[in-house]
Amino acid sequence: MAGDAGGSGSQQSGSVLLLALILMTVMARMALSAVDAALLGTSLALNYRHHERTFHDAEALLVAVDSALLAGIRTHGLQVTLDTLPLSRTDIRMPPAAGESALAARLRYRVHATGDEFLSARVADAVTPVCGLLYRLEVQATGVQPGSQVTLSLQRQACCTDAPACDAGDFLSLDRAWHRLE
Repeated sequence: MAGDAGGSGSQQSGSVLLLALILMTVMARMALSAVDAALLGTSLALNYRHHERTFHDAEALLVAVDSALLAGIRTHGLQVTLDTLPLSRTDIRMPPAAGESALAARLRYRVHATGDEFLSARVADAVTPVCGLLYRLEVQATGVQPGSQVTLSLQRQACCTDAPACDAGDFLSLDRAWHRLE
């Protein structure tokens, strides 16, 4: 009888060892799943951050080109400024110092001049201001990571007392509407 008690004890410790191994395997799988979920969350957060920085680079370029166009119109006149615009997309070369803080690998813009139709407007009533679309600006930023591309569009509208006032950059009001295209 003493031998039976010893055999039953070794079977119990064997089953406890097997149960402990199964529990450790399950806990290791749960830990690996948690690490995998944390890595996925980190990757998603970094991609979101990268895309947002690319968006902000595009937005900064949009504001800068829009400000430069308005300054050119006020300095040189509407027709002269629209005549000097490039006809194709213009790539922006990032200086090395700016390239480190910006995540956009390539920035480009295109201005669609629509002021010709705006300048041809004739006023039937001298009290009614002339309003129309000056230009449409499109900015594209392509990020360093594949698939991160942002395209923004801005439409600049203006109202003037008459066409010569608009050509001189003497606006009664300026409006802008911008859209995110991609």
